[in-house]
Order: sequence, then structure tokens, then C-alpha cells
Amino acid sequence: MTTIVAEDDKILRFLEVILDAQASPERCAAFRDYLSFDEPDPEGWFETLRARAAAIRPVTVTMVADHDALRAALPGADAVVTEGLRIDAGDIGAAPGLKLVQKFGIDTRNIDLEACRAAGIEVRTLRRRVNAAVAEHALLLMMAVGRKLVETDGALDFASLESLGYAPRLFDTAHVAGANWARIPGLRSLQGSTLGALGLGEIGREVAQRARAFDMEILYHQRSRLPPALEREYAAHYVSYAELLERADFLSIHLPLTEDTEGMVDSAAFARLKRGAILVNISRAAIVDREALVSALDSGRLGGAGFDVHYAEPGAADEPLKSYSNVVLSPHIAVASRRHNMADVAELIESLADALSV
Repeated sequence: MTTIVAEDDKILRFLEVILDAQASPERCAAFRDYLSFDEPDPEGWFETLRARAAAIRPVTVTMVADHDALRAALPGADAVVTEGLRIDAGDIGAAPGLKLVQKFGIDTRNIDLEACRAAGIEVRTLRRRVNAAVAEHALLLMMAVGRKLVETDGALDFASLESLGYAPRLFDTAHVAGANWARIPGLRSLQGSTLGALGLGEIGREVAQRARAFDMEILYHQRSRLPPALEREYAAHYVSYAELLERADFLSIHLPLTEDTEGMVDSAAFARLKRGAILVNISRAAIVDREALVSALDSGRLGGAGFDVHYAEPGAADEPLKSYSNVVLSPHIAVASRRHNMADVAELIESLADALSV
């Protein structure tokens, strides 16, 4: 019997559904439903992955919610899969049969790599496609708000533009170019702008990589500074939270929701934020204080906002944020197609089968 200990992340529960015959029928049904609108045959896909892992089956998957539960489950483990839970030297010592520490991501700061090396335990990483898709959406929101794309969608005639409060008028094209005859002011470009990345972890790095391609200056702030080599890799400069707010043209949130981060972007933060800056949130809505957000929009200090995550899901039909022309709201779709989830899970299972079948 192969034993895999996995952090109880909702995506990592795929391991239980696919590999562990004891997974509950309710959980299996929930995952079939989770895939159903993009995958017509979820169970067939599960069976395909079970076949790829045939060499290590039967499998017991133990899901653990915290470090204490992880430590308790390790003595019989062949592999451990972690996203955020730390794996330290004590954990390695408690797992005599451990062959693999699999990071569900690329940021290994939560794993004692030296202890793993000393014990002869392989450490593998996985660059998650879902994180890349979410990063794409962050850039999409920046551009949609900055270029007023949603507000002006379909406004191709004078009457439509005038109804939006603009004063369109053609230019004299015998002498000058005709671009932006709609005379929409304040359009913002990513090129030459400053990205303020609040968090440069898994998703933040994917955002930074794409922002670099748009020729943005990249500043970041988080609880602990990255090693210099990683800062160079992502062309990112560490600054204080205050400086991040003061300099960012686009502030993008990539932090988890915790007691420390809840309401972190509050009225004091908006007061310090560069006037006209655009806020993008693809993490968790509650990191931004709702009343402070509305006040910043009402005052005109905030240039606009793009949110893919919301204070209630589904949201109310009369959600006040929908009334602002400079706010773009998408219904939690940054993860894009379930195919990204499926490819991540397939790679994860193949990695486990490869490492544990030796």
C-alpha cells in the first residue's frame, strides 16, 4: 500500500478522489460536478489517471489541514504533497520511509531543502498552469480598466459616446491622425507604468513575469523579502508597503486571506495610494476594506478597480460596485478552463507515480 500525505487544499483533494478507493462518494460526485462543464466524461478522465498510476496502486491518501496533522501522518508516508505547509528537519526525521516531497507550486521556501538532501529525499516542484491563468486575468483587468474597455464597449457612434458623458468629434485628418476621435481622456497603458505587486509568491511571480513583458517597472511588498537571485529573475524591487502604495500605477493583490491580511487595503492605504492608481484583486475580496474602497471610488482618488473575487458569491443583483463605470467585475473566472486544473493534477499524479515506482 502506497501512502501519500497531502495538504488539504481543495485542488489537492483530486488525489484522494482519483487514487484512494476509500474516497467518499459525496466528494467524488462533487469533483465530477466541478469538471462537468468543461469535461464531458470526468469519470473517464479519472480512470485514465488511475491507469497512469497503476504501478503505485493501491494508494491511501491522507489529507492534513495543519502542521500538527502533517507530523502525525508522516511516520508511514511514502510521499508528501504540500502547497503552503512547512516541511522541516523534524518532519523529515519523523518519516523514515519518505521518498518524495512534492511541492504543488514552484516556491520552495516552506521546505527545508538541505534536510531533504541530507536524508536522500527527492524534492520536486510543479509550475501550476492555473496560477498562470490567474496572472493573465490580473493583466486583463488592468488593461480593461486602464483602457476603459468595458465602459466604452460598443460605443461606436456620437450618441452612444455622448450618453457616456464624452464629447466625441472627428479630427482634421488632412493634417493629423484620426485615433481616439471619441476623445476619451485618461486612458492608461501598462507600458512604462509601475506595477505594485502586493505579494510575490506563486501567482505574484506569474504576474510579474507578464508585467515585465509589458515593460512595466515591478515593485513588490510582502512579509519577507525574496532572495536577490529571485528578485533579479523577476526584475522586482522590494519596497515598504507605504512606498508600494505611493509609487504604484497599478496595485495588484496576490496575498492569501489571513487574520493579518484581512482589510489590509484600508482607508489609510487608499489615502497613501498614488492618486489615479488602479486596483486589481484576483486573490480574496476581504483583503480590501469594502467601505474604504467605495469611499476611494467616490472621492475620485482611485482611478478604477478590477475584481474577480467578491465579498459575496454569488453577488447581489444590486451590488453597489456595479454602478461605477471605472470598475470591472468578473464572476470568479480567473482560473479559466478546468483544463488547466486537469493538466496540473495529471502532472502531479505522473510525478508521484514516477518517483514512487522506482
